[in-house]
Amino acid sequence: MCGAQGSGPAWPAKLRPASGKMYQPGDHAALREVWNGRVWSVRPVVVVHDGPGYRAMFIPPGTPWKRPRTLDDRMMRVPSAEWMLGDAAWENEVLRISPAGEDYSVALIWKGAWDLYFWYINLEDRVRPSPFGFDYMDWALDVVVAPDMSEWRMKDEDELEEFVDAGLFTPQQATHVRQTAERAIARLLAREPPFDIRWEDWRPDPGWGIPQIPEQWE
Repeated sequence: MCGAQGSGPAWPAKLRPASGKMYQPGDHAALREVWNGRVWSVRPVVVVHDGPGYRAMFIPPGTPWKRPRTLDDRMMRVPSAEWMLGDAAWENEVLRISPAGEDYSVALIWKGAWDLYFWYINLEDRVRPSPFGFDYMDWALDVVVAPDMSEWRMKDEDELEEFVDAGLFTPQQATHVRQTAERAIARLLAREPPFDIRWEDWRPDPGWGIPQIPEQWE
């Protein structure tokens, strides 16, 4: 898995390339999933924190994004030889926190009037800078944690097996994904940094606006 290369577009307001400079709170960036050098999805985000320890990004409802579809325009979850990207709109308030050096991110997902729906641990190829913002790739397996952290459950274990059956992951890689999930659960439940912050009380600056997909995002 590797990030796609690009020369950089004409950056719209509040969006700037990752040229060794850290993003500031309120800056807009593109968060892309990249599979074998090709973009699998692209989400514009508002940067909340880009510094030592972790990165945090906010996706407000109504944010336009692009998601993978089959060539006959059906939803697609496991990469194959061919796909296209279809337009979609984000529905919930989502704050995404990526600890430095870890193969996962933890998202808080709210529904209407900032009612915390759940915590969501996303196993993934770690987030890294790109000319457009940040790149990563989803690893299929997820963990859903109750708002009060009283219980949790694994999600999409069957999809992880599909990755193995299709030869996209080796059994050893799938084992690494599961072990990473266990580590992420332990850190979140123990409120170890960066989860020692009460993120459930966090709210965005109302002036940040809705981020947009940049031109030349590929």
